[in-house]
Amino acid sequence: GPVRTKGRAKSQQTKLNIFNAAAELLSEMDFEQITIRDIVRRANVSVGTFYNYYATKMEVFYETYQVADHYFNETVSRLLTQPTAAQRVDCFFYHYARYSSELTDMKMTRLLYNPDNPWFNRDPTGGMVGVLIDVLQDGLDRGEFSGHGADAAELADYLMICVRGLIYNWCTKKGNYDLYGATRKLVGRLMMALRP
Repeated sequence: GPVRTKGRAKSQQTKLNIFNAAAELLSEMDFEQITIRDIVRRANVSVGTFYNYYATKMEVFYETYQVADHYFNETVSRLLTQPTAAQRVDCFFYHYARYSSELTDMKMTRLLYNPDNPWFNRDPTGGMVGVLIDVLQDGLDRGEFSGHGADAAELADYLMICVRGLIYNWCTKKGNYDLYGATRKLVGRLMMALRP
């Protein structure tokens, strides 16, 4: 009934409040210095409430991916209205670079780029990668480009691996170059390989 929906909306809000509190703290201090006590104090919830939603401190930061998937599904997908699939791929990665460099703090991006991050290998269909797969599928269907034996999901995977590598490189250089420009150039070069 309606009560449950209301409860679910409230619990989503609580979860998001905890995440936002943690993200705020990360912009003020290092991950190692932040305690769960700091997070619950900032979020104005109990330690018990924290553990209802997250098992560890690191898990809170991985919530970024839920937030990002939602943003790409709700906002970015609506902006992919360019006439060609190649232009839409370019636009997708423009927003991916923007998300990684502006909407997420550099410290957050550095924290998340670790080999234990389970979110890099999540099921692509529901999230942001699903948005990219749809664009690539459309390009393949229209004969705009060829996967040369790879399907849309595989191509999306390759592109994400390459762009994540670039973002990792950008992190190691402490963000000292234009991530948009570099992303567009890399994706443009990779897309050349998909010419029919």
